[in-house]
Amino acid sequence: MNRPTAYLLGAFAAALVAAAPTLCATIFSDNFTDQAASLIENWALNPLEGGMKGTVKDGSFTVDNSANKYVGEYVHTLSAKPATFTLSYTLKSVQGNLAGVLFCKQSGSGLAGYILTAEDNSLGKVIAVRKVVTAGTITAEPIFYQNSVDLNPSNNLLTVSKSGSSFHVYANGVFQGSFTDASYNSGDISLLLFNQTKAVFGELRVTDEFKPGSGRTSFSDDFNDGAINKYWRQDITSASGPKPTVGEANGKLNITTADGGGAYIYVDINLTAFDASVEATHISGDLGKGRYGFFLVGENTQMAKFFIVGGGYYAVLKPGETDYKLLQNSKIRGGKGHSLTPPVNLTDTLILRKKDNSNYEFLANGESLTININSVGFNIKGIGLFCENDVSVAFDNFNVEQDKNSTAIRQNDKKQVSRAAPTTTRGHAFYDMRGRIRYTATPTAGRAQTKAAGIYINKNGRDVTVRKGKVVSE
Repeated sequence: MNRPTAYLLGAFAAALVAAAPTLCATIFSDNFTDQAASLIENWALNPLEGGMKGTVKDGSFTVDNSANKYVGEYVHTLSAKPATFTLSYTLKSVQGNLAGVLFCKQSGSGLAGYILTAEDNSLGKVIAVRKVVTAGTITAEPIFYQNSVDLNPSNNLLTVSKSGSSFHVYANGVFQGSFTDASYNSGDISLLLFNQTKAVFGELRVTDEFKPGSGRTSFSDDFNDGAINKYWRQDITSASGPKPTVGEANGKLNITTADGGGAYIYVDINLTAFDASVEATHISGDLGKGRYGFFLVGENTQMAKFFIVGGGYYAVLKPGETDYKLLQNSKIRGGKGHSLTPPVNLTDTLILRKKDNSNYEFLANGESLTININSVGFNIKGIGLFCENDVSVAFDNFNVEQDKNSTAIRQNDKKQVSRAAPTTTRGHAFYDMRGRIRYTATPTAGRAQTKAAGIYINKNGRDVTVRKGKVVSE
């Protein structure tokens, strides 16, 4: 064999070896286009004494469990029951109670396993994994439960990827978060419907791969589409006077607040070492009172603010602090242009920066503002923009990015995002081992918690001041 041929064959073999980890095998799939294959070969009806029927047509499996008391399921028994896998399916619609795919289904007459589904609640659409426990009763308890702006009103592609006790959850291809649980290592799958429920399932697929996800590492918005990006969370407060307004127009994010009011808009993103920037234009308002700039959100809903004031001043307000001193810097333009003839709206480019093992940096138009802060006292879970107290500001070209060289967080998928919202606990329906509903129970309301003195945002995102020794109910 000549050297060029041997080299090419060797290179080809090396390429195959390099590509091997990315290849995956399909363990099971059903696109619900063949009724005989689906209802005879793939799925076995297990009504648990209830009446349930299914119809397969044109890529949909419509299942109707009209029973008053009984859970029902269509079961597929996997020949190999892997502990590492990725399961994806389309949940087209649900009417009634709980419906979804039960995975890691344990053998026997019970329904032990996990259910992957999408549900509705008062805050919108929720992606959920519920742990089903059968020990005299059948309960479906939330183990991963999260509001998601990535879910559609219907036709949602839901995915869970498992390796060992780690589960990563996706909605329509976007990473939603992860959880750890070792209750069930492997098992079969089923299409499960609680009583008086009708659901339409789309294509389902199980592969032998693990698909790890990570939270977002960057976010930017030029405010040019005329509508608030769906990943921004918004909240406004008003102690007196008109409520603040937030909206996009003419390629800007425009925020106006009256005296005693505040508006906050932020995105969920885990940050350690990062760079954030925005262009802020003071349009109108009190030059000595109106505050605007960045704020950071902590894992315990704490908040730290880095801001400027229209007259050329700046300050920082951390959790636990109620007083601050305004410092002056001539590089801050703010509303100084209002005194010109004709008046001019001047723009400040603000930068907030944190490197590994270094102090925070707050800059205005390239000038470093003296703040000397090494820590804000919490792990950062979000960053945003705010305005407070009689000011109107136009923001443009917001950008934040986790430092790719940070030793604290190494994340590898910019497309994936984490939509962390307050976890909601719902009432549970309890069933006996035969699938019959017995009673329902609603969990006790959230207990009062003692918080340290400081500034927080509660579960609705609103600004809350806590004085030392006070108890605040969530």
